[in-house]
Amino acid sequence: MKNGFFLSVISGFILFIGWLAYNTTYQDLSKQYSVHLSDKSQLFRSYLKGELDKVQLVADMLSRHPVLQNTLQTSLQPTSLEQTNLFLQSTNDRLKTADIFIMDRSGLTVAASNFNKDTNFIGKNYAFRPYFTQALSKQKGQFLAIGVTSKKLGFYVSRAIMLNGQTLGIVVVKIDLDQLHHLTQDLKGDFALMDNKNILFFSSNDNYTLKSIGTISAKDRLEITRTRQYPITRIVPIDIKSSNGNILDAKTVSIFGHRYLSQNTYIQETDWSILMFSPLMKIERTSLTNSILVSAVGFIIFIAFYTMYKRRIDNERLQTIVENLPSGVTLFDEDLKLLICNDKLKELLEFPETLFQDRHTKLEDLLRYNAERGEYGEGDPIELTKQAMHRTQLRKDHVFERTRPNGTVLEVRGKWLRNAFVTTYTDITERKKAEEEAKRNASYLQALLQNLDQGVTVIDEKLNIVYWNKAFFKLLDLPDSLMKPVMKYDDLIRYNAKRGEYGPGDIEQHVQTRVQASLKFEPHHFERTRPDGRTLEVTGKPLKINGQSFGFITTYVDITEHKRMASRLREMANTDVLTELYNRRYFTTLLTREIKRCERTGHALSVLLLDLDHFKSVNDRFGHNIGDLTLKSFAKTCKGELRDIDIMGRLGGEEFGIYLPETGRDGAFILAERIREAIGKMELHDENDTPFHITVSIGVCVYDSMFDERMEDLIKRADKALYRAKSQGRNRVC
Repeated sequence: MKNGFFLSVISGFILFIGWLAYNTTYQDLSKQYSVHLSDKSQLFRSYLKGELDKVQLVADMLSRHPVLQNTLQTSLQPTSLEQTNLFLQSTNDRLKTADIFIMDRSGLTVAASNFNKDTNFIGKNYAFRPYFTQALSKQKGQFLAIGVTSKKLGFYVSRAIMLNGQTLGIVVVKIDLDQLHHLTQDLKGDFALMDNKNILFFSSNDNYTLKSIGTISAKDRLEITRTRQYPITRIVPIDIKSSNGNILDAKTVSIFGHRYLSQNTYIQETDWSILMFSPLMKIERTSLTNSILVSAVGFIIFIAFYTMYKRRIDNERLQTIVENLPSGVTLFDEDLKLLICNDKLKELLEFPETLFQDRHTKLEDLLRYNAERGEYGEGDPIELTKQAMHRTQLRKDHVFERTRPNGTVLEVRGKWLRNAFVTTYTDITERKKAEEEAKRNASYLQALLQNLDQGVTVIDEKLNIVYWNKAFFKLLDLPDSLMKPVMKYDDLIRYNAKRGEYGPGDIEQHVQTRVQASLKFEPHHFERTRPDGRTLEVTGKPLKINGQSFGFITTYVDITEHKRMASRLREMANTDVLTELYNRRYFTTLLTREIKRCERTGHALSVLLLDLDHFKSVNDRFGHNIGDLTLKSFAKTCKGELRDIDIMGRLGGEEFGIYLPETGRDGAFILAERIREAIGKMELHDENDTPFHITVSIGVCVYDSMFDERMEDLIKRADKALYRAKSQGRNRVC
């Protein structure tokens, strides 16, 4: 009963630590995944905002463009309309927007970038769309809707085309949100964009697209129908639930029965929300794996302790049996004549009573009987008896196990006293079966741990590594020479220190510091980047018995790919794909930081705004492939003229920006002229290897801390200088 209680307590303890490992891992991974979701949301928000800002800027520029103003002033003459259509088509192709079109004050489309297509916008009236009424009343507007002609979901940005305070018409720039799919390929998990009516208008999962969270109000349904924003018949509530009832603020949600971690990020400029979802299944699977691992290690430790405990109990039981004569017992005198023999011996060895009828039975008689019936194996019974007698006469104590022909296993203990020889025979058949079963179970657990992808070590209270698996040696790239049944922890630390795992410094100091820290048996969790570039996540948990630490278990997980993906996403968010320069969003962020630094230090700062002259003709004459190669060559040549501290970015199309820290006006003009000359000397080739040249116009401005300028003010002044350079004939610096 005591053994049953003890086993119950140990089993409960193992289940408890498994449960604790599961919950701890679950909470830690949930926090990590939540942070990761937040990072992905911010990345997606930054990218989306950058794209929308670009469209807003394009719309602003087009609304003031003389070509469009002239078209609406000249009573829509055919020649003017043809020129405007070509201009809109070229602008749309260069900026990679979906469509650009012009409407008169009645809402009728008079010119469009898709004028040469069968399903063009010309002649269509879109006055029912909110972006039209917004532009008339407020000079600007925007609207998200399914295109009436294109049947694609798009975002429309409108601007009033004005001249001398009079509204001539409306220009509309549209982008297709389907273009966002190339970004979503790197965002693992599901996500959706939701508008202010709680409609999921764009998603990585087609099952979520054009579904609503909750029921759409009658007012919103009327507006959707009136503006033809979405096909209203397709919009139905999605099957989504949360524990706290508020879907948008929930940390976990259930969608179509699948559970996710969720993250909601609001975009104020468009009144949209980004909903990110990460499946909980992976977290639960990893938590379960860790739980099984910890429980398995705990079970191995329990088996070791239980085996030692059972052996002690067996010894105590054997002593009790000897004292109470439950085992087979014989006692011979100095001449090996039988003095005592109990019934248990006769039962165990199946001796007949006839062997003991003579009071002068000798050990030799019993041995001969056993030899004749094959107890000692094959051979001459007389010779086998002589050999057994010789071993006994050596007067050496002995303990051995003997398996009888009937399968019974006996533990035989012989001990010479001063004038007698006593032997006990104990049936240990069941104990042997239990030991074999325990060994088999331990081998299963050993195989499980050896096949885990995670590295595992178990260290005792003396800092001996008493268990390790193959993954541990593989992840840490350890040599086979360190593989020993019991490894010294300080030997492992010393080996790592010698090969530079812990950086520079005295090797023995590294060893002493880590050994002293480990003797505290405190939990630890950290990431370590090895010299080969791989990053390992190391987690250590102390092992305790009755509240006392007697070692700890440590796991090692390779998270290199996870770290690499995070770095790649950050790089994508900040870099222009074609030229490998900083994109507009990140360039302006860096410039804002530099302005703040100049405010503190009083250092000089200059900004250059560069625009390739007649770049449209390069695309028109040679095609966009040559145009792209031209932009890349331009960026490379400019960077060759810059210092390490100078920052260059692509602001859009063929427009670039450079800011020069600690550089005044004279230095900025010298560098700008050097760049202009270098670009003029740059020899380019078309697809027929025919050389051609390009020029660049550059606007220069210098930051003046006296006027407390913002980044936008600095860019505007540089843009004005660039405009002067172009109006004065291009290929110059102003």
